[in-house]
Amino acid sequence: MNGTETNRPRPPLACYWVQEPDGTRWLVPGCISRLHDPDADACTCPTLAQQLAQAHTERDQAQRGHSGLRAWTDAIIAAVNAHPDGKKIMRDAAARAARR
Repeated sequence: MNGTETNRPRPPLACYWVQEPDGTRWLVPGCISRLHDPDADACTCPTLAQQLAQAHTERDQAQRGHSGLRAWTDAIIAAVNAHPDGKKIMRDAAARAARR
């Protein structure tokens, strides 16, 4: 390492210890690697950027799932409505659903 690298401030870890006046220490948010070794530099907690990326991924997956179900439902309804007995099928299905 050169001199500028040693003087450069390190980014804060995603988890850290808080010490109370009475000496009690709390690990926030609770990283397992730092729990076993309080002075470890390796933190397994996801950063806020990683958490946000994960939330975006989960939201996108949920949206794709919803869109797929919506397309499937629309196709089923269109097929039933195109059937010669479509209106009767829909009435019977609505009646059965109301009885549940």
